[in-house]
Amino acid sequence: MKKIFFRFGYIFIYMFAFSWLCTAQGEGEKYFRENNPAEAIPLLEEDVKNQTVSSDTYNYLGLAYFQTGDNEKAVDAFDRGMKNGSAGRKKLLFNKGNVLFAMENYAGAESCFSLALTADPAYNAALLNRANARLNLKKYSDAAEDYRAYIAAVPDDPQSDAIRTLIGYLMQEIENQKLEAERLAEEDRLMEEENKRIQEEIARQEAEQAAAEAQRLAEEQERRRKLLEDVANSLQQTDTTNMTAGAEAVLDYEYESELE
Repeated sequence: MKKIFFRFGYIFIYMFAFSWLCTAQGEGEKYFRENNPAEAIPLLEEDVKNQTVSSDTYNYLGLAYFQTGDNEKAVDAFDRGMKNGSAGRKKLLFNKGNVLFAMENYAGAESCFSLALTADPAYNAALLNRANARLNLKKYSDAAEDYRAYIAAVPDDPQSDAIRTLIGYLMQEIENQKLEAERLAEEDRLMEEENKRIQEEIARQEAEQAAAEAQRLAEEQERRRKLLEDVANSLQQTDTTNMTAGAEAVLDYEYESELE
């Protein structure tokens, strides 16, 4: 499935590159048409610097950088082209998307293809490549929708049978994901219930321990109270005995009245 996907992803870069040849102008574009991107780049950059650009200069420049393996500069060339009013934004977005796809920046590629489709809803090449980007992003439902739309728009495409097969795989994968999501949801529910049960059991045990500790402390306090009471009673009895013994003693003393 991945081989089919990659083949879909790049077939249009060169098709569109060579569809523009009839409008090319300048030495830089001439070198690009002759499949000499390394020689074309400095001349195309000179055209940009001198502001002597055609509607395809930035496209050729970006593609030339891409062909020489400098993807970052290719993206920059397409971005610069989109700031230039004479360049075709649709083609720039499409080719930028393809370069980002090659860089495995599938989210960026999807965005570029979507913008190209906004500019031209009938841009079927962008539709197919957006489907490929969405496939890599695991957006299977969106990818299947794009593939169906492409087959409907281009029913005679030589790759149509392979795309239909791919749609079948995607639908199976979507169903598998649905079942897996349901399984995980049920697993989460059971885990949540078990966690709730465990927490309730822990709370019950803690409450029992707290009650037992409170009972123990109460009993210990009562034991100490009784002990103190017993000691106090013991001391009180001793003092009473002493007091009784003292009361039984007779005090003798002489008293002489001074009265006559």
